[in-house]
Amino acid sequence: MRTTLFTILIYVLLPLTINGQTKKISFSSKHSKGITQKNKSLLILWEKVVFKHHNSIMNCDSASYDRANNSFIAYKNIKINENDSLHIFGDSLHYYGNEQKAYLYGNVKMITNDIVLKSTSLIYDQTYNLAYYYDGGEIKHHSKNYTIKSKIGKFNTTNNILYFKKNVALKHPDYQIISDTLIYQTDNEKTNIIGKTKIETKSSKIDCSKGWFDNVKQTSSLKGNVCIETNKYQFFADSVFYNEKIGEAFAKGDVKIIDDSSSSIIIGQYGYHNEIKDSVRVWESALMIQYDSIDTMSVYADQFIHVNDSLEIKTLCFNNVVIEGTQLNGDCDSIFINEKDSIMKCITNPIIWIDSNQITGEEIIFKTYKGIVYNMYIESDGMVITKKDSNYFDQIKGEKLKGYFKNNKLHQLNINENGEVIYYTQDEETNQIKESNEVSCEKMNIYVDENKIKQISFMSKPNGITQPVELLGKEGNFLDGFRIHTKRTYQEKTAVPKGE
Repeated sequence: MRTTLFTILIYVLLPLTINGQTKKISFSSKHSKGITQKNKSLLILWEKVVFKHHNSIMNCDSASYDRANNSFIAYKNIKINENDSLHIFGDSLHYYGNEQKAYLYGNVKMITNDIVLKSTSLIYDQTYNLAYYYDGGEIKHHSKNYTIKSKIGKFNTTNNILYFKKNVALKHPDYQIISDTLIYQTDNEKTNIIGKTKIETKSSKIDCSKGWFDNVKQTSSLKGNVCIETNKYQFFADSVFYNEKIGEAFAKGDVKIIDDSSSSIIIGQYGYHNEIKDSVRVWESALMIQYDSIDTMSVYADQFIHVNDSLEIKTLCFNNVVIEGTQLNGDCDSIFINEKDSIMKCITNPIIWIDSNQITGEEIIFKTYKGIVYNMYIESDGMVITKKDSNYFDQIKGEKLKGYFKNNKLHQLNINENGEVIYYTQDEETNQIKESNEVSCEKMNIYVDENKIKQISFMSKPNGITQPVELLGKEGNFLDGFRIHTKRTYQEKTAVPKGE
């Protein structure tokens, strides 16, 4: 069995060996001379020296040819012509015929129909049509007018794929790329990114660590700590698909969008950005942070839509909204924010806490600017509750309420339609609550100082009663609809109840 296998291998490999040995380099020159050097027989050739091997024609001024090793060393004015589609130039050439490899040194230039490659040294593998350089090189495209520089490079002349590593810099009229490693396809201008990379286009700057970039389609798929910076936004994510042509970006994983024009940061697991419409959508475990010199407000919601056009800046916070801030806290289904008009509208069962006040209504609209609340409007079922102590609460209720604030404290509250008030007065010396005051009036203006009702102006005939708190019992009086709400986090609000 072993003898048979050995015989088969001999018959398979022998033709290859013989073929490899017998494919000798042919040559011609005007002058030649044979010499012996270090026990080697060499043929010295000069003037109009030409070598031919397979599909290559190689020219030089002079050369030393080693017939035994099927190799030669050529000097000055080196030119390799490969099928009339590839030309390589250099100062010197070491060519090994058995390996079909050419080693060029000094002012190396390789020219194809599409590109020019320049380097101080180059290895060209004729078997696989591959060109290598390891000590710096530059490639220029004739018609597409881009340049690529790198420390290490490899060029496949068959499929026009370029491989670059270390200090890679691609300059194109439409964009620039700086990377550790990239693979560039000259036919379709598609770049595969490997390693830390910076891409700069006419409208954006991009940082990532892997992915691809298609200049023709102006699309890219980027991964690894991606950052896209435009003139209005900074866009961060684990991965992004970006279409620069239509101005759209889809993001996934730890999405963060920073809008300095509106002093806001939006965070979530998924994101979408439309540059043309100047809109942003972020969803799943989403958070918006609005910051200024006075207050930082965090808004949690299922999703956010942020639109920043030439006329106005709008933000919509949808479903399960929770507000956490140093000045204002809240709980509602949704919020609409119009930054141009400084309006924040809390929709569907809103509960707002400002200072010591709990505010509820069917819909609550605030006018705010840079963390300062200026006024408030409640269209229906408005109620403001202020805790006096563990048993007694001031309560203001009306169908339509308009509130005014000073230094983020409630200063005046105007009631228009079905006004009702319960408030408690205190002993000036002991601060103990001594009286309960119940007033109903269709329209009235209530003036507040340090969360205490100081004065009420009645716009129509009031009805009221004042009585000592001793007659009320321990719990005091309450208007219809009275309820003290507990502040919840977004996680508590969205938690799915566990079954038994």
